[in-house]
Amino acid sequence: MTITNFAAAATGQLAGVTGVLSADSADAQAVRQRLPRILGVDYRIVGVARPSTAQELAEAVGAADRQNLAILRVFSSSNVGARLSGSGPTLAIDLSGMNRVLEVDEQNATVRVEPGVTYRQLAQHFEQAGLPLLLDSERDPDASVAGSIFSKGLGRTPYGDHLLVQCGAELVLPDGTLLRTGMGAMEDNVTWQLYKYSLGPYSDGLAVQSGQLIPSQVGLWLMGQVPAFRHFAYDLADDAALQRAVEAVRPLKIGGTLPGTIVITHRDFDRQRGSSHDGEWRLQGALYGVPRVVELSMAATQAALGEAGQAVSSASSDVTIRQEVALMEGRPGLAALTLSGVRNPPFLTFVAPIEGEHAVGMKNAMRGVMRDAGAPLLVEFLIVGRSLLMNGYIPSAARPAAQTASLETLGRNLVNTMGEAGYGVVAESPEFSRVVESALAPMETRKVTDRLLSGISLTRG
Repeated sequence: MTITNFAAAATGQLAGVTGVLSADSADAQAVRQRLPRILGVDYRIVGVARPSTAQELAEAVGAADRQNLAILRVFSSSNVGARLSGSGPTLAIDLSGMNRVLEVDEQNATVRVEPGVTYRQLAQHFEQAGLPLLLDSERDPDASVAGSIFSKGLGRTPYGDHLLVQCGAELVLPDGTLLRTGMGAMEDNVTWQLYKYSLGPYSDGLAVQSGQLIPSQVGLWLMGQVPAFRHFAYDLADDAALQRAVEAVRPLKIGGTLPGTIVITHRDFDRQRGSSHDGEWRLQGALYGVPRVVELSMAATQAALGEAGQAVSSASSDVTIRQEVALMEGRPGLAALTLSGVRNPPFLTFVAPIEGEHAVGMKNAMRGVMRDAGAPLLVEFLIVGRSLLMNGYIPSAARPAAQTASLETLGRNLVNTMGEAGYGVVAESPEFSRVVESALAPMETRKVTDRLLSGISLTRG
């Protein structure tokens, strides 16, 4: 493990931790430049640790705990899943060096990976090994698998809820202790990646959107290759068509006809990604299974959505079509989302029932805040499980000090305005993690989590 000093090592804040390098090393600067800026909290990075094993990660976390350093963890070259714990002098932990695929169970379609493994890397591993497995991916192919899981990442296939299909993990507790969750607590157990819960409370959830627990490895259920796949897309003329489409999708989603994620993107959002379409909205989804069942399901889908919008060819060269087809086929995304020159721009995710009036209600509530701020409306809806999720993006290219302050204010206004309309925030990009926490404080669930973590005492995994 190497730890790179960005402040004066003479302060003693990193005393006792080996591998201190000079602050001006090119490697150190590269890591520092790609770290996200967490809004609404004062912190100062005094070092960067790059562990290569779970024990080295535990050593770094333990050292930070003993020296009262906050921790900012990043998983890969993508900032997906980055999280800050604490404030003030901060140790950044770069997990990209822990990038081994530890185990693939082809028969039971599971995988166990270290936190630095990306979707691109894992897909290449499957391809090179000739494994008939599909991989549900983030839009950014260089996002960490573990980072996506514990930040509530969503993909496109029937396995698109990444947290739902996570199974078993090894976590580093705030004091540097290693803990294996689920059936992994039993040595040599054969169901660690097969059965999620073990006996007693389900502890994996404590690592979700938390800077307190850092994964050193994680298990994941996978989808096998299917005999038939059909993508579909519809352009929706206006908000009235959006309402009809959402109402049409709900019974098909609940009944299992549409097992994957349904994506609905706004025209202005698509234009910034290099796409154009006639309607205000574009809906996309896919069907999976045996050919006859897919054929029947497609007929039902076309009958339901044909009254709401205009069908678009899946063979289109449109960039948004190609991106969604790749994701829905179980391949990593073609590229990270870039808006106004910003890769993986700041966003907030809100949730509502799968009802047309709420789709329009969420859009209108966000539009009002963005209009007052002089910012564009850049949104997409994801229909997953029983929920209608809306990602609202807030690109900011240069982010000088004044712009950073306004971005923080805008985030708070969005959380408060959407909350007053009944739409709770459920996920956020790293930049907004503290903004959301402070806007919703006091949060009883956060208080309970902190109490559990402060008092937890478990044997090493």
